[in-house]
Amino acid sequence: MKQLVRHTIGQYDMIPSGTRVLCGLSGGADSVSLVVCLQELGYDICACHLHHGLRGAQADADAEFCRRLCEAHGIDFRLGHCDAAAEAQRQKVSVETAARQLRYDFFTRCAAELGAQRIATAHTADDNLETMLFHLIRGTGSAGLSGIPPVRDNIIRPLLAVERRQVEAFLREHGQDWCTDATNLDDSCTRNRIRHHVIPALRDIEPAAARHALETANLLRQDNACLDRMAAVQGTQLEAEALLCLPEALQGRQIRQLLEQSGTPMGEISAKHIRAVGALARKKRGSVSLPGGRQAVRRGKVVAVEKTAAHVPEIRLEPEKPMRFGAYTVQFTRKISDIHSSFKLYPISCDTIKLSDLSVRTWQRDDRMTLPGARGARSLKRLYAERGIAPDVRDTLPILCCEGNLVVAAGIGTEQAFCGNAGFFAVRHEADRTEREE
Repeated sequence: MKQLVRHTIGQYDMIPSGTRVLCGLSGGADSVSLVVCLQELGYDICACHLHHGLRGAQADADAEFCRRLCEAHGIDFRLGHCDAAAEAQRQKVSVETAARQLRYDFFTRCAAELGAQRIATAHTADDNLETMLFHLIRGTGSAGLSGIPPVRDNIIRPLLAVERRQVEAFLREHGQDWCTDATNLDDSCTRNRIRHHVIPALRDIEPAAARHALETANLLRQDNACLDRMAAVQGTQLEAEALLCLPEALQGRQIRQLLEQSGTPMGEISAKHIRAVGALARKKRGSVSLPGGRQAVRRGKVVAVEKTAAHVPEIRLEPEKPMRFGAYTVQFTRKISDIHSSFKLYPISCDTIKLSDLSVRTWQRDDRMTLPGARGARSLKRLYAERGIAPDVRDTLPILCCEGNLVVAAGIGTEQAFCGNAGFFAVRHEADRTEREE
């Protein structure tokens, strides 16, 4: 095992000379072997343990075990406490996700406090195989099948070429005990079922399954790195035509990079989102709703990712005065000659409205209107859908009202009862104005 660890560290230049390493120490066999092995190899190490506020007395015992282990080996040690369950509730994520984020944040703080330039975690070849299988059964691309990276920023995985059975043999040879987390025995967790049932079955077929998976993951990471460089994106928008000229494999990567650089939470992005943005590039106009309050928009020659517009409050509209309404400029006027050609005009009969009681708002779920020549009123929602106006776009479109009655729905038309040509409701999206000027 020590030879494998030494080789892995050298292969990926994990620990430059003179570097101090912080080891994340849970008390389990993997992390205990990491601490013991790195110290025996002569590295300057320190360690930390985060008590997640879960598992009661057992977690207390694990923390005490870690403290005593480091004390016995003369290793600088830090112990922290958090409430992972409360954090999960606050963020509306799983306890496992919240605990992981809290743990890595704690590692970063401890590394700074203890003067460590690297953070070592105890992921093994078995963990890598579990991760690859987990992603495979959930559905993934080549990035998900690339497994656990040996190095990510200042985080290193010296045990990545070591199998768990080698870890336990190493500890038994050293007469070193370890803690067993009872939750790791619970088969209600998908990863535990993979660990306890799938991987042993694979090893019956091929004893070197974990090592072969590690080699495959390494090849996929190399391919991914090459393709990512070829698909490099700068900024939060892409030329639609240039995107469509790329091979399909690079199109998806460019879209992923575009979403990532725009701040979209990538953990919530699926292949469905990638395909939808790709389809958007083939349209002249449209939008795609994305997680994290983002949307992809086809505007002019580009596909851009931007924050979804916040709700715009209703405004009182003064006749003949241009006013901003979210991303739009709106105006009621009788002097059409004063209106720039970039505005969309909706004709209105001034005899049917009260000019002192005009307002502009966004649509409401119970809005209905009768278009000229139609037999009856229809829901605005259905009219939007028939015209292919995406939900995130319709939520920003201006609605002109008079005394609470819907007069004009931008993108649709004028309510039949208010039709005429003595006045006009003028609407312009400011991005359209910018494109025309350019």
